[in-house]
Amino acid sequence: MARPAIGQFARYVITGGLSAAMEYGLFALTLKGLGWRYLVANTVVYLLVFGFNFWLNRSWTFQSRGGIRRQLTGYTILLGFNLLASNAVLYALSHGLGLDPLYAKPIVMVMVVGWNFVIYKRVIYR
Repeated sequence: MARPAIGQFARYVITGGLSAAMEYGLFALTLKGLGWRYLVANTVVYLLVFGFNFWLNRSWTFQSRGGIRRQLTGYTILLGFNLLASNAVLYALSHGLGLDPLYAKPIVMVMVVGWNFVIYKRVIYR
């Protein structure tokens, strides 16, 4: 892996860590603290973290100067897919397998991270 790619990946991990901490913390707060249903909590929290994550990935992780409108459109489409996929897997793990949503959520988050880096780098922030 080339040196710039390593630095970019390191920034992606840091950005992802911050976003993940924010997402999981807000999920736990809305789920246990406010008593929201887990799919509602997941949806609302995912949408709240969207802006922070887009801005940090665009400006710092990928240091993109490309057209923001195109990037925001691509990011929003990916967000929709990720939200549907994460709710489906969260439901399957929680409702289908009986796993507590607080334990299922990190599994879902890791799943989404797996494909996001490639899509960000090759499609959205190229």
